[in-house]
Amino acid sequence: MRNIYYALAVTVTTWIACHSPVSEKIDQPDDVFSSFENRFLDQYWKEYPAASILIGYGKYYETMVIPDSEAIAGQVIFSNRWLDSLSLLHFDGLNANNKISFKIIRNQLESDIWYMTVFKNQEWDPSAYNMSGECYYLINQSSAPLEERLRILSKRLQHADLFYAAAFKMLKQPMREYTELGISQNLGGLSVFGKDLSDSIKASHLSPDEVKTLNEHITRTVLAMNGYVDSLKGILANKNYSFRNFRIGKELYGDKFKFDLAINLSPEELYAKALADKKKITARMFINASSLWSKYYHREVPPKDSTALVQSVINAISLEHAKPENFFDSLRNLVYELKRFIIKKDLFDFDTTYPIVVRIMPSYESGVTIASAEFTPPYQKKGETYFNIEDLTKFSKEKAESTLKEYNNYMSQLLSIHEAMPGHCLQGIYNNLKSSDVVRSVFHNGAMVEGWAVYTETMMLENGWRGNLPEMQLILDKFKLRELGNVVIDYEIQCLNTPKEDIIHFLVKECFQTEAQAVEKYHRATVSQVQLCSYFGGASAILALREEYKSKMGDKYTLKDFHENFLKYGSSPVKYIRESMLK
Repeated sequence: MRNIYYALAVTVTTWIACHSPVSEKIDQPDDVFSSFENRFLDQYWKEYPAASILIGYGKYYETMVIPDSEAIAGQVIFSNRWLDSLSLLHFDGLNANNKISFKIIRNQLESDIWYMTVFKNQEWDPSAYNMSGECYYLINQSSAPLEERLRILSKRLQHADLFYAAAFKMLKQPMREYTELGISQNLGGLSVFGKDLSDSIKASHLSPDEVKTLNEHITRTVLAMNGYVDSLKGILANKNYSFRNFRIGKELYGDKFKFDLAINLSPEELYAKALADKKKITARMFINASSLWSKYYHREVPPKDSTALVQSVINAISLEHAKPENFFDSLRNLVYELKRFIIKKDLFDFDTTYPIVVRIMPSYESGVTIASAEFTPPYQKKGETYFNIEDLTKFSKEKAESTLKEYNNYMSQLLSIHEAMPGHCLQGIYNNLKSSDVVRSVFHNGAMVEGWAVYTETMMLENGWRGNLPEMQLILDKFKLRELGNVVIDYEIQCLNTPKEDIIHFLVKECFQTEAQAVEKYHRATVSQVQLCSYFGGASAILALREEYKSKMGDKYTLKDFHENFLKYGSSPVKYIRESMLK
């Protein structure tokens, strides 16, 4: 997904003289930049009020943007003007930290313009229009009293009908896959306006008139969302409707890759590296599986085909998994165990009392991945970080069994490391509490964030997690194939037009994934582009940086020191972090 949550712009912001840095003293570049940055961020969230909710900047919560062509034109002008002002700053005179923030702001503004004028996903992605996420955050943010949050919610919802009407009008030949996603996620989002919200309203001290108005606005919103869903269903029911192809092609893919990942490799170079690493990992898996054969198959003669041998051992290991009703609890318990382990090994210096909440994935987010992480909004230093897990009891028996074989007792450990501790949730805590500049939090780099989570998988086993059992190493290598396989299938689907059956065959036969996992991953690749490359691309860069940093520090090197120094830069692109850490 994009660096920030998608939101359409308001009409062009009145440009006032104080927006320009020209009047500042030019002999103090860092002071000038700091002033510029503060003004820019404030105006950015005024332009993107829905996104401001998701990052916890409370000044513009009440503003609702109606997504029409005038709003798009306004955003383009807004971004171009701030780029012009940015170009007037004395970049060479900035300190290293401010240079990173400068580059991040520039990339964000250039990316915004490209998305609106070239990529134009506002015209073909119906899932981009969904008020439930921002409303959920608004309702549940603890930075303000309940009554205040409900009053703001009421004002935001009063024009929900106009929002969804404009959203549907904005669509021009949408993609079928995004249309289906827009339907499912908006239907799931209706739960935000259900019983829990009603209970909150009853528990509040709103006046009777305020309650009446809020309930009217909620009803209007629910009707608007259902109407939008019905309109999207009408498109799907039209057998003669011509949907846009979800494959975006090499040119758009290359541009999106540049803006979203900000890594030194090109798409073709990362694709080639993924294929090369796949050969090395597959060879290692064969050696490991051969050593485990007798444990699971006793005196049975192993198959001569190396792929069949590895798959057979994985099949045996995959039978060791939780039941659907126990899957959630097993992952929740893992989080506590992981926290104890990293404290014992002294791998990080963080506040262990910071709340990490393990919960069932909200319905408006479900249908994309089996687990995810959500962080405390960057502008709110206090709050909760969430480890979201799909409710497998809602899956069919066959789908649940296939999913659990994929997320067996070993893979589920790696999943928890990746999403929770010390992967996304821990990085999110550092991002909010220890990063020196909020710019790195609100415009986070996907390759750094996902790359860090992948890096921690290997790092934890290197430090002896659960005794580094051979089964765990084999499943870790299977996980590595999954991560580099993301690059392979994303590039092949979007740029090489590889058919679905070939993608499924690659994931199942060459990356040892279950049929359910392969189908889910293919679906995910049809409703995203480039994001799947962030895991392997980012992790490769972090591992390379660690070796360079270790060489630089010599006898003074410690793993904890590397982690602390790396994470203090927030969610900046790894190539920017590298420049500072190796200076």
